[in-house]
Amino acid sequence: MKYYIERTSGTVFAYESDGSQDEFIKEGLERLTDSEFAKIRQAQEAALIPTPEQVLLDVNAQRDRLLAFAGLRIAPLQDAVDLDEVTAAELASLKAWKQYRVAVNRVPEQQGYPGSVDWPRQPGEAQ
Repeated sequence: MKYYIERTSGTVFAYESDGSQDEFIKEGLERLTDSEFAKIRQAQEAALIPTPEQVLLDVNAQRDRLLAFAGLRIAPLQDAVDLDEVTAAELASLKAWKQYRVAVNRVPEQQGYPGSVDWPRQPGEAQ
């Protein structure tokens, strides 16, 4: 492959080295050496690795989504308790969802957080 760069945008283009695509090489593109292209690829790959701050933001966002989901499951079950209309199955489900919500809320206490998180299983989720 032959690699070219458009310096104004930083866009890199690849063309077959056999010359079969030379007609598509736009004017103003600058040919890259193999080492220049390798440096650009390394920089692109490094940019894909999330920063510690991004990892923390992503994990906290997932925690918040799971807490909100649990809250949606808990609310009608708690309503049944509050209205004195709860069944034994609903009471067991309410307890399981509340235990799950507490476990999700405690995720930041795990060793390795936020780089490594062992997310709790939702009630009824297969092992």
